[in-house]
Amino acid sequence: MKIGIIGLGLIGTSIAMAIKKKDRDIEIWGIDKDIDTINFLRDKDIFSYISIDIHEIEREIEDTDIIFISVYPSGVKDVLLNLKNYITERNIISDTSSTKGKIMTYVTNDKLLCKVFIGGHPLAGREVSGAYGAIPDLFKGKIYFLSPAKGVEKDKIDTLMSFIENIGALPILIDPYEHDRILAYSSHLPQIVAYLLAYTSIKDSPNFFGTGFKDTTRIAKSDTKLWMDIIKENYDEILNVVYEFKNNIDLFSSYLKDKNFDKIEEIFKTAREKRMKIEG
Repeated sequence: MKIGIIGLGLIGTSIAMAIKKKDRDIEIWGIDKDIDTINFLRDKDIFSYISIDIHEIEREIEDTDIIFISVYPSGVKDVLLNLKNYITERNIISDTSSTKGKIMTYVTNDKLLCKVFIGGHPLAGREVSGAYGAIPDLFKGKIYFLSPAKGVEKDKIDTLMSFIENIGALPILIDPYEHDRILAYSSHLPQIVAYLLAYTSIKDSPNFFGTGFKDTTRIAKSDTKLWMDIIKENYDEILNVVYEFKNNIDLFSSYLKDKNFDKIEEIFKTAREKRMKIEG
């Protein structure tokens, strides 16, 4: 089996590491535009071929079984436009982006891509970004969403699902627009809240914050450029959940102003019950 990875950040490099941990004989090529990342990974015994220029690896692409695109969501389209010069209907192409709607709309309207592209998104990450933070067990036990284009045959979907299982993740098929709605609540809003909580709270005495604050704002250490890209790509869904969250903040503020502690406790109890239903 031959695997290609375009974008050797945290997710892309972790996929490569997970593959090598499972089977050292699988051949992997990698592309990244950052020369420091390329130099860092050259000596790691992970990639058979690695380069900043996809043209140097074009001979490898045709017989590559699965190609992962692990770049910012807004950059996936440009990578696909470039890849179309080399791929055929035998390839399987996937991405790892936190947004799916815009990407799948583009793919659906392309005669070739609609037969080979399966949108993907592993619910895995770390606050440490880039190849330097990559680990082979990043996907172990984690949900891995897949959104196949309508023209993709079942055998391609089964192949990718088996691959996802082999790196330890749990593949789940999902509609791309439902994915974006869910992620706006479960991932994008929490990230925004973490940023705003850190923005609001950390002033002159950062050493006096306890574990509760540190745990809640851990993800505020994440790559801000990535999150700006995600917000732009999933703008409508994120705006909806931010308004909903604002309404809840306004409701809490009114209860607090009126010293209506019974209503505040009702909110807290309901919130606790919802959280208790979530695994972990």
